[in-house]
Amino acid sequence: MISVSDTRFVTFLFISVVIPFSTSSWLDELKRTDDNKWQGKWFPMPPNQKNDTNPIVSLEELHDDKHGIKMGVSSANCDNAQVNLEVDWLDDATNYTCYENKQSFLPNENVRALFSQDYIPKEYSAPHKCMTESINYSHYIPTFGAHRPLWAKYGEYEFVPKQRWLHNLEHGAIVMLYHPCANYQEVNYLKDIVTTCLYRHVITPYNLLTQERPLALVSWGRRLEMSMVDPKIVINFIKTFAKHGPERTHKDGQYGYKLLKASEPPLDVSDSIVCARFQDAEM
Repeated sequence: MISVSDTRFVTFLFISVVIPFSTSSWLDELKRTDDNKWQGKWFPMPPNQKNDTNPIVSLEELHDDKHGIKMGVSSANCDNAQVNLEVDWLDDATNYTCYENKQSFLPNENVRALFSQDYIPKEYSAPHKCMTESINYSHYIPTFGAHRPLWAKYGEYEFVPKQRWLHNLEHGAIVMLYHPCANYQEVNYLKDIVTTCLYRHVITPYNLLTQERPLALVSWGRRLEMSMVDPKIVINFIKTFAKHGPERTHKDGQYGYKLLKASEPPLDVSDSIVCARFQDAEM
């Protein structure tokens, strides 16, 4: 229970046939195979099927005048949320495991929460980059910039890279970051608030946060860094800046690698009321 009054918060025929070598050669058997009687899988589709259910999309077909690459279109040529993931991050435990002294990350009530924002012109349109290109950012907690065409599924992750969750920010999501060494009670406290407030959230460890402020909330253009959780500040940030991305859609993403727990709508997937549980609370 969270108390607001608490001071802390790809046509190929793919055939698989098992043949006893004692009866015939495998080549003779294949020659006798009748396509019309084949009951196995076809790759990518049966000869009489008109539409390819798994088409290879060319980069020309993926072109988008606004972002360069269309969003939400899975393509092996660009981004299918499954291959070349190492371009964004190396799948090793250093991304989500504490290897430092946890005592250096303890909450400190004397360290004030730090709010900052980036100026983003209304005309700005973030480029979508294929997995053949690396993406780097000038700030250790980016709030806008180039990102991947496929965004992350909403929920909590063992780890999800910023090149994914930045796209979620563009859709109006709130991203919760915490250093792997951060105090687990404070981390869980913040998780409770975020998951209670809105469906459009992404939660992930992030080892670029500082010892002084190992917790953070990020929205499109804005960030809040904290040593400890103050429910009033956290809820006000979420209520004020959630759903404020330039592309406001609650459609779930396609990237789900390392997803631990899918998001469940506190009220509805459209987040018609953000932090509905706290609407009547004095903030």
